[in-house]
Amino acid sequence: MKKVENFVVGAGPAGLAISGLLGKSNLEYTIIEKSQAVGSAWRTHYERLHLHTVKELSALPGLPFPKHYPRYVPRDLLIEYMENYTRHFHIFPQFEEELKLAKRDSGGWKVVTSKDEYLVKNLIICTGYNHTPKIPHWEGEDQFQGEILHSKVYRNYKPFLGKKILIVGIGNTGGELAIDLVEHGIETSICVRSPLRVVPREIFGIPMQWTALVLSKLPLDLADSISQFLLHLTTHDLQEFGIQRPSYGSIRQVKEQEKIPLIDIGTVKLIRERKLKVFPGIKKFFTSGVEFVNGLKEDFDIVLLCTGFEPALKNLFPEEEIFNSKGYPLVRGKQALEGLYFLGFTNHVTGFLRYIGVEAENILKEIQSSKSYAKV
Repeated sequence: MKKVENFVVGAGPAGLAISGLLGKSNLEYTIIEKSQAVGSAWRTHYERLHLHTVKELSALPGLPFPKHYPRYVPRDLLIEYMENYTRHFHIFPQFEEELKLAKRDSGGWKVVTSKDEYLVKNLIICTGYNHTPKIPHWEGEDQFQGEILHSKVYRNYKPFLGKKILIVGIGNTGGELAIDLVEHGIETSICVRSPLRVVPREIFGIPMQWTALVLSKLPLDLADSISQFLLHLTTHDLQEFGIQRPSYGSIRQVKEQEKIPLIDIGTVKLIRERKLKVFPGIKKFFTSGVEFVNGLKEDFDIVLLCTGFEPALKNLFPEEEIFNSKGYPLVRGKQALEGLYFLGFTNHVTGFLRYIGVEAENILKEIQSSKSYAKV
């Protein structure tokens, strides 16, 4: 069994951030990655993806984005940046090695991977907020003669040409895939199953992320009231399309529900122009399509599930009760159990990537200041 001081699982943004900080602090670490490259999840996202957060607030610790990158970094440049980050901080992930099990053992953690076993002092889990697709099921779906696909398989519009598409879910993925499809002349509808909070990416040229950063410093009730007021002034009422606004603002939604609002980059315009048809929740499937909860029936060739992901962590820690009802760690960005940390599992109102940096710095400080900090 190999003895390791600091063991990082996952070479996405979170794993790279903490590895860069550990290396810069001259602390020994090992990082494993189940795929063949850093940032593997980002490599499989749809092609038109851009960050909704500005580059100034989205870089990993110690290395700003290059000046020539646009304000909202596209997927391919983000991957390039992660590769550069890996080289800059001399990070050498052990690729094609996957975590299988972690159990407390001998004052540390016994870690079993697909290739080896380790005795670890500090175990830092960075396997990703969006890890395993969530796939809901409905009555009659086995009879449906079309295709039911998860957004994880979507790369671009081309395989969908000439098809009639129903998108299920109007989060940021669903909203952006709808734009991609409609822009290329593909008949597309979207299923909106619950009240929707819409946030513009910018107001008068000022990124909403900067506003969120200011509001995050205020008491929650006050911050949420301000956000509701701003959003009522700057977003359209979509009730005529069957879309209700929630009774709370974006700050409370992210803080209490861990749910990011729809950051609108054109989806609402398509709805208002009736280029994107809106349906309520699905009741059941039939041979050629879907029956909705309001009794309407419609034929579709493809149902595209933009229903999100889950972290798939519980099976890795079968002896620990440390996850909430959604499967996410109860404690994140600091020590959850002795020598155990979860990084990159917080959807924060000030930006997911920005907050990875905040949490990575906190974890580094805890590791450095630990009274029990000693080599395994």
